[in-house]
Amino acid sequence: MSQRITSKIKSALRYSVMDGVANAIMLGVGEQYVLAYAIFMAASDFQLSIIATLPILIASIMQLYSIQLMHKMKSRKKIVILFAAIQALTWVPIAILYNLNNGQIPSLVFFVTLYWAFGLTASPVWTSWMGDLVPIGNRGNFFGHRRVATAFAVFISFIIGGLILNHAKNTLGNAYIGFATIFGLAMVARLFSVVFLSKQYEPKLIIRKKDEFTFKDFLFHFTKRFKKGHFNTLVLYLSFISFAIYLSSPFIVAFMFKALNFTYLQYVIAIALNLVIQMIMFPIWGKLSDRYGALTVLKFTGILMAFNPILWVFASSLHTVILIQLYGGFAFSGFALSSFSFIMETTSREKRARAMSYYALINGIFIFLGSITGALLIQILEKANLQSLPIIGTIFWSHYIPLFIISTLLRLIFGIILLPKLKYVKKYAKISYKDLAIQVISSIPGKGMHIHASVHNPKK
Repeated sequence: MSQRITSKIKSALRYSVMDGVANAIMLGVGEQYVLAYAIFMAASDFQLSIIATLPILIASIMQLYSIQLMHKMKSRKKIVILFAAIQALTWVPIAILYNLNNGQIPSLVFFVTLYWAFGLTASPVWTSWMGDLVPIGNRGNFFGHRRVATAFAVFISFIIGGLILNHAKNTLGNAYIGFATIFGLAMVARLFSVVFLSKQYEPKLIIRKKDEFTFKDFLFHFTKRFKKGHFNTLVLYLSFISFAIYLSSPFIVAFMFKALNFTYLQYVIAIALNLVIQMIMFPIWGKLSDRYGALTVLKFTGILMAFNPILWVFASSLHTVILIQLYGGFAFSGFALSSFSFIMETTSREKRARAMSYYALINGIFIFLGSITGALLIQILEKANLQSLPIIGTIFWSHYIPLFIISTLLRLIFGIILLPKLKYVKKYAKISYKDLAIQVISSIPGKGMHIHASVHNPKK
């Protein structure tokens, strides 16, 4: 590789971190508050499940056409920039639809669908682009540090968004002013992301006829390739896990506001601490993934994060929620980073974008099914009124509690069955889960002091 190309790649990776930070600000000050906005407009639990997952399902279907568009335009950069710019503009109608006399929630579903559609449709194209930029042996380290930067940005912007909302509600007497303000900031942040994307170098897109395969081909050969324990096995595992996660996760925000009676400030504190622990853990998990393999970390954290929802059974105050969020951030940061790294590892650069779009479609279907199942279970549980029963009522003191228990059981079942079927693509240093746990924990003390340096020097 020539020195000129190497210089371009280094520059592109720096701009990639900047893009990630700008995009993360949009997530922190905008996307993180969409469900709170829906609750502000009196959305029901069923409507919350629709808002949280139907847009993802529709966007996942649209991703199938992103590959065709990429081949037609012969540029991943142009597609990602175009879709990111349009996604930024969707915040305008989202912010003003509160002023409609009726149809607020259906309108929110529509525009959030557009938001997700343009964001997710570009996702496999962006993944293909980044797969060509990041050296194989440095993926865990780079994406780990990139996620530190983005988690830091989400954390700060999320707190700012919460303070704006809190001020708008308690001082100005109108929470809507706060929502309109933070959604406006989300739009501006995404537009900055577009600027940074435009400055990134794009390696030449290589399109070979032999690397093309249809969704029908993917499904037809699924069982055969499943036995290899690589990408297809991972797709099945992550899709089932998504079902289990979204059975309960869309209702955690409602649980905090409705069952625990959280204020906006308490909600911000709970979510922000989850982001802090993720920010600390991403580089640690990244280094361990490079050393022992993403699959080792995935199998370890896949079991750890299974226990997160059942902890919500014991949530009774901000203090207990903080502990739950710290555990959740610790486990899920490793799970998210390692699953993404293993996807990169099990797909070739030529097939990666297409494979990612097929994965996104299957995963989107399972996400939607999980959320709808959760919403239907809530309706059944509300009618059953378990809270009125002796002894049982003390455990199921909220109709959300059974969902958390079921989600944990499903995560454990899917993990125990499918995680052992995943196989390493290449050889890594071996380590027991006990020793891995010791390494992870021993790496945490003092890590928080280096966050600032990691954010501003991601390649250190």
